[in-house]
Amino acid sequence: MDFGALKSEAVKNILNAIHEAVCIVDKDGLVVHWSKKSETLFDVRAEKIVGKPLKNFFPTALLLNVIKDKKETSNVYLSPRKGTYVVVSARPLYFNGKFVGAISTDKDITEMTNLSFELEETRERLNRLREEVNKLNDEKYSFGKILGRSDVIKQKIDRAMQVAKTKTGILITGESGTGKEIFARAIHQHSGREGNFVAINCSAIPENLFESEMFGYVGGAFTGALKKGKGGQFENAHQGTLFLDEISDMPVHMQAKLLRVLQESKILRIGADTPKDIDVRIISASNKDLRSMVENGIFREDLYYRLNVVKIDLPPLRKRKEDIPILVDSFIKNFCWQNNVDEPKLMPEVYNILTSYNWEGNIRELKNTVEHLVVFSRNGKIELESVPEQIIESSLSEVREIETSFDLKTCVTKTEMEVLRKVMVMAEGNKSRAAKILNIPRSTLYYKLKFYQMVDLL
Repeated sequence: MDFGALKSEAVKNILNAIHEAVCIVDKDGLVVHWSKKSETLFDVRAEKIVGKPLKNFFPTALLLNVIKDKKETSNVYLSPRKGTYVVVSARPLYFNGKFVGAISTDKDITEMTNLSFELEETRERLNRLREEVNKLNDEKYSFGKILGRSDVIKQKIDRAMQVAKTKTGILITGESGTGKEIFARAIHQHSGREGNFVAINCSAIPENLFESEMFGYVGGAFTGALKKGKGGQFENAHQGTLFLDEISDMPVHMQAKLLRVLQESKILRIGADTPKDIDVRIISASNKDLRSMVENGIFREDLYYRLNVVKIDLPPLRKRKEDIPILVDSFIKNFCWQNNVDEPKLMPEVYNILTSYNWEGNIRELKNTVEHLVVFSRNGKIELESVPEQIIESSLSEVREIETSFDLKTCVTKTEMEVLRKVMVMAEGNKSRAAKILNIPRSTLYYKLKFYQMVDLL
């Protein structure tokens, strides 16, 4: 075959118009045609390579194998030079049944490849960030992050840690704001389960949406359903923990369905024919008396016993008042850090008010109050004028009730704490001077301050 026709301008223009780089060699491996795209892609001018052996420029070129083996090759990924990536296809050329040479097309995928590399790097960074976030969440919700030194809260933590590694159903009870979800998250984190922690507030889901929210549905199961369907919260919590808060507000018909799931470890999406296996650990919580609801026929007895294998009853804040100083200090630090403000000093008389208050809203109310105190602090101090009026009035009422008590231990404790605070104020925080005024060793003063959890004076 005479390749002379390739020298015509028309043929050259046609070959140069092709999006891929085109190279044609004769049977001896001499370059017959080198397109404009080839010049750009490989940074070799046509006048320099045409008529020369291809192997002198590209010793490992795919065309050389095609000349040798006379076999077609498609979509081979190559990097002809650093930073350049191509997909090459090559085939032998025949004329009147005789082998006369070969042709290759090289598609430039450099940009696509670089984007792929960037995507992979981004994915790796995202995975690293996800691991860091998971680590932070694990630390944030660990038992070690539950604040409190009181015996009662330590007992609850020990009980929760003991049951965490099992699949046993847990019922967490306690007044609103006592930290039921925090305990549930800590149990999940300590359990080692690989799946997600999924929290559901049973009182916040409309009754007609409860089943689809919990179990999901297949496409077209009802008007308004997504075409591809949707998984429910049980599927989201597979191999993890499903926390059912305010379980007492779950509709009765859903109580029966939940019991069936717990018994069979299977869920059935709305509109589906085949159930799905699920592995979910259930932790439920309520601030209501479920036992009383069972007796009144409002809550299923069989479900109650299924959920209440282990019960953890969290104490209200008024029954663990020795933890208030620790909680207050932590809330002040966190709020100031989040809002980038300096930490104010909380004055002793404010501590007295906070420890005297009844805290019907428990830890949640205390946290909100601390934020109020910081916002309305002045000159780097939290003083009485920063305290909400209703808390001051209520605290004074509580103090008056305590003062009418003739329990000797209560009276002695209250008097000793008051004396310690007054003397520390007189001594302007100087512990050596305070110890001399009190006529006790300095070590005894330290002991008493720690014993009474008077952390603001240490």
